[in-house]
Amino acid sequence: MTDADLVILGGGSGGYACAFRAAELGLSVILVEKDKLGGTCLHRGCIPTKALLHAAEVADYAREGDKLGIKSSLEGIDIAGVNSYKDGVVAKMYKGLLGLAKANKVDVVEGTGTFVVPNAVEVNGRRITGTNVVLATGFLLQVTAGARIGRPDRGQ
Repeated sequence: MTDADLVILGGGSGGYACAFRAAELGLSVILVEKDKLGGTCLHRGCIPTKALLHAAEVADYAREGDKLGIKSSLEGIDIAGVNSYKDGVVAKMYKGLLGLAKANKVDVVEGTGTFVVPNAVEVNGRRITGTNVVLATGFLLQVTAGARIGRPDRGQ
């Protein structure tokens, strides 16, 4: 007996996109995430970085407004305010993802999952089985000692 049609290990952008599409197609889905739904990109990577870059862009526009005939100036940067803006962007997107998971009836299980057999993952001492399993655990570059990174076709 399986717990779901599809078990997804990893709740980052690849994992939740897969989960939502599978649910739209009528599959029952369990998504396992060790941290928060949205993964590194939403909580510590892409999205917070883009929010900070947007704040910097607005500061540049304020400083350069006179060049466009706009009376503006940059009095300074309130880093606590910038961080609050960034945190608000992340919180809004996270809340939206949780709503999408609920609306799509995707069961989100929090905990570190381990792929144990071809159709199951283990999380928090519980084995979760699926007709299919998707590994969407993200990417972390680790270079083996002595390995070279580059493109041999370019002499690198």
